[in-house]
Amino acid sequence: MPFVDLRDFISSLADQGEILRIQTPVDPHYEIAAYIRKASDTDGPALFFEKVKGFDIPVIAGIFASRRRALMALETVQDQVLDKFLKGIQLPLPTKLVQSGACQEVVKTGSDANLHSLPIPTFSDKDGGPYITLGVTISKDPENGTRNASIYRLEVKSKDRLGVLAEGQHLAFQLRKAEAQNKPLEIAIVVGCAPAILFASQWKGPYGIDELTLAGSICGQPIEVVKCKTVDLEVPASAEIVIEGHILPHIREIEGPFGEVSGYMSEASPKPVIVISAITHRHQPIYHAALSGVPTTENHVIRQFPVEATYYAELKGKFPGVSNVHFPSAGAGAYLVVIAMKQYNKYESRNVIAHMLGTTRNKLIVVVDDDVNVFNMEHVMWAITTRCQFDQDVIIFPRLFGSRMDPSALEWGVACGMGIDATRPFGQPFPEVVTVSGVDKVPDLHALLATQRSNKQS
Repeated sequence: MPFVDLRDFISSLADQGEILRIQTPVDPHYEIAAYIRKASDTDGPALFFEKVKGFDIPVIAGIFASRRRALMALETVQDQVLDKFLKGIQLPLPTKLVQSGACQEVVKTGSDANLHSLPIPTFSDKDGGPYITLGVTISKDPENGTRNASIYRLEVKSKDRLGVLAEGQHLAFQLRKAEAQNKPLEIAIVVGCAPAILFASQWKGPYGIDELTLAGSICGQPIEVVKCKTVDLEVPASAEIVIEGHILPHIREIEGPFGEVSGYMSEASPKPVIVISAITHRHQPIYHAALSGVPTTENHVIRQFPVEATYYAELKGKFPGVSNVHFPSAGAGAYLVVIAMKQYNKYESRNVIAHMLGTTRNKLIVVVDDDVNVFNMEHVMWAITTRCQFDQDVIIFPRLFGSRMDPSALEWGVACGMGIDATRPFGQPFPEVVTVSGVDKVPDLHALLATQRSNKQS
């Protein structure tokens, strides 16, 4: 059965020994982030903070800090995850409206809707304040009503006020439409939801496509939603916490600085402002936090599957030999792409490079043969160093439109792109790769070692 809510997945992780319960009180000001950083850097467990100083709400974090646990959340394996997303994109499932949901077991409106009642961490040393980092923001186009669900950074500015970074995203497009009408834009921020919703929110689909319908397809059943209490929106019924509010038209206030997914601090600047009108939540809710910063963090891993599926589908339609696409965390979730392919024409790999550099944010494109494991950077570097002559196989494209978060850019939003063709020379003799027969028949050595240790202890 699919994981229909966050608790369902937490329970599964606990059963598999993937969660460490922290029972000593922790401070939301830096200390929670320090634990997450340590776990992320050591391939450690997910963390359940039972006692947060000053709050009666526990915090779960680091759930998706490893690709392994992300695959567990999607109930799939590496070889099948692309197909799972592609089927979801092709056959979305509309949401199902229900009359009530656990996310509204407690309803707080007006002055009772207080952001300071939530254990929202302050993460990086120089962050401007506490940040909601894993809230799925749901909004609708003010003209045609199409729904959008995505994750944006949200700075707590006061008990009922948030700053939001939405530049270049669909939310910014909706806000411009609302401001043209001199109206606020209604939003709802979902904290703590089914894993499929988090992954679907990162899908780079065309404007107007409802990410909640992709989440339903990934789950194998429609996402149940309930109507919000103070805004005309629907939210996942099984969510832990929902924050309702409006983005004020034509109002900008200083937001930031913040330790971004690039691994660097982004500067403070004027951003749109959200005014809170309600907070609803489960009885005894769980707050879901995620760290951003130097790779690898949860926010890098969450982006990988949907972005990889998006680009795989796009490339496969133009270049049938493409067999895999990977956005390694080392590329800060966007700047580095590794593509495996079988070439059917000379220099076809270079067409793939040119195509990818023509899309926003991609900065370094590496194309390898289809015998290279794109998820193993040792193998990728092996292909680069043994199948590539840099004077012939490195292509540089100066002055491209790139990421606005690239700290190395000499001009805001302008980047230099580089492609590395690490494929064998097409149609030419090349040495055979060393192989060893029978590896697939060897049993799981880690399992044998665990059994051996267990036998010794008994």
